Amino acid sequence: MGIQFTGLASGLDTQSIIADLMKVERMKVESVEKDKTKMEWKKDAWSDANAKLYSFYKEELFDFKSAGTYSQKTTTSSNESVVTVGKSPAAPSGSHEITVTSMAKGSFLTGDALGDDNTGTATAINLATTADKLATFGATTEIKLHIKTTVGETASVSNEITIKSTDTLSEIMQNIKDLNSDLSINFDENFNRFFISSTKTGSTVQLDITNADGASAGDILIKEDLLTNMGFDVGKTTGTLGESAQFTYNNTPLESDTNDITVNGLSLTILADSGTTNISVNTNTDVIYDSVKSFITKYNELTLEFTTKLNADSARTFNPLTAEEKSAMTDDEVTLWEAKIKDSLLRRDDNLTSIVSEMRSVLTMSSDVTTTDMNYNYLSELGIKTGSYTENGILHIDGDEDDSLYSVKDNKLKAAIEDDPEGIMEFLSAVGSKLYEKMNSRMRSTTLSSSLTLFNDKYMDTQVDDYDTKIADLEERLAAVEARYYKQFTAMEQAIQQSNSTGDWLTQQLASL
Repeated sequence: MGIQFTGLASGLDTQSIIADLMKVERMKVESVEKDKTKMEWKKDAWSDANAKLYSFYKEELFDFKSAGTYSQKTTTSSNESVVTVGKSPAAPSGSHEITVTSMAKGSFLTGDALGDDNTGTATAINLATTADKLATFGATTEIKLHIKTTVGETASVSNEITIKSTDTLSEIMQNIKDLNSDLSINFDENFNRFFISSTKTGSTVQLDITNADGASAGDILIKEDLLTNMGFDVGKTTGTLGESAQFTYNNTPLESDTNDITVNGLSLTILADSGTTNISVNTNTDVIYDSVKSFITKYNELTLEFTTKLNADSARTFNPLTAEEKSAMTDDEVTLWEAKIKDSLLRRDDNLTSIVSEMRSVLTMSSDVTTTDMNYNYLSELGIKTGSYTENGILHIDGDEDDSLYSVKDNKLKAAIEDDPEGIMEFLSAVGSKLYEKMNSRMRSTTLSSSLTLFNDKYMDTQVDDYDTKIADLEERLAAVEARYYKQFTAMEQAIQQSNSTGDWLTQQLASL
């Protein structure tokens, strides 16, 4: 709107009058803007609640329902120099005797001590010696070798290496190392010789250095001269035969092609050629108990937080502040005012009430949990129960040392874990799976909500968009109303101006009589 000069005829401050009139009209826009702000704040409140519920769903609840949580075992080896034991959740509890008579071994190919090169200068061979000093390449610039690892009746794909006449022994050794992880080659300077070995083990494993397929007679001679000067003379290019591990498990003879073995759920590693060890397997009561306690603790945190939000004081008479309203208040007053509104946004929220009620129903009453033929029907049978009604449904564990009210009671949960780990796993997994299933069902995508979301986020976004549309329409209407006011006041000014002009003319006429 351009610059306007108003009130010249009437003497009225029409701009101020119009501004005051527009304040009344703008109240309609501000009302919608406040409703929009409330909706945005409510979505933020729900987003925060959803993040906490989803974290609980995929972490504490997932662990609570998983059978693996209740299969924790402690395993120890009485002689770790012979056999070590790793995580073995499937191993039966008790003592297991392992007697080793032989480790699994790979194939070894050891070269003779290196001599002088073939230059006739009595120069000792070392890692810097090039291939053309060990064999006469002539016009040939490179040859190919195959280093093959045979496993049983089937040979693995031969590992081909290209040796150039200018390659040093160090480069040749590195090229062999780069072939694959099944081979190992080292040069021992103390004994001045090469050692080649397979990483695979077992009684059918054997190394062999062969000619490349289709190699010419000349290439074969070069290869033989080269290998001979590397310590692998003709007839000494085949490694030793590997060996299998020989051991007994509880007096039953067994063998394995590797030293890493699994027997009756035990994950073992053999470290010595002989010796006996006893493997002890016990239920890890403390770890299982702590996992259940962690779940209960997180559930209680969510229950207290959400019941506080549901039971918050009403803030019906409080609305978001406009910029003008904020300017009349201190920062602290604005913060307290807005906190009052935000704290009440989920008060008596039907959706949140339903979620809290469903979680409580499953955990305290085994709602919809099939416990037929199980050793337990309710968490309360394990000493997991609610307390006073004033606690809003949080759970306690009898005998828990961190719970001052219940620490003096017998710890039924820990005793059950020790005495009946299978029964505990079956029941708690069933309870956790049912709650997991119910939460998963709530988080499916609908026309009102996105996937992995427990509130109607799509609906709230639509509401915000509707508010934006309504605000835009109202702003357009305000502009029209303001233009009408200016038009009306301008017409009034013109009428007053005309009246003034007529009065002046009459005055002049009368004066001339």
